[in-house]
Amino acid sequence: QGHARAQFHLGGMLANGEGGPEDCAEARRLFGLAAAQGDADAQCDLGAMHDDGEGGPQDLVEARRLYGLAAAQGHALAQFHLGGMLANGEGGPEDCAEARRLFGLAAAQGDADAQGTLGAMH
Repeated sequence: QGHARAQFHLGGMLANGEGGPEDCAEARRLFGLAAAQGDADAQCDLGAMHDDGEGGPQDLVEARRLYGLAAAQGHALAQFHLGGMLANGEGGPEDCAEARRLFGLAAAQGDADAQGTLGAMH
């Protein structure tokens, strides 16, 4: 039926082997369907799969794009991951100022990793 949250949750179950065998390729497909409907959690998780090459080829440009979509919706984990990619020039040009801004947004939402990274940047 194309229900984004159901696609996201089933994708998560398949990615983690919950309730059956792990199937990262199918998880990636389901996350893609949910991400295309604007689901920020799916965008972030699909970004991570592209970042790590899980369930398909590694694609840092696509990972950065997907993290960006989720980060724009205020997704703290996506903000943290996108900040890391920007700080390291992964999947595109380095942008430390934007990385710092994203780490700050994620840290303000209580993301401990972003708080630690932001503290180390100062």
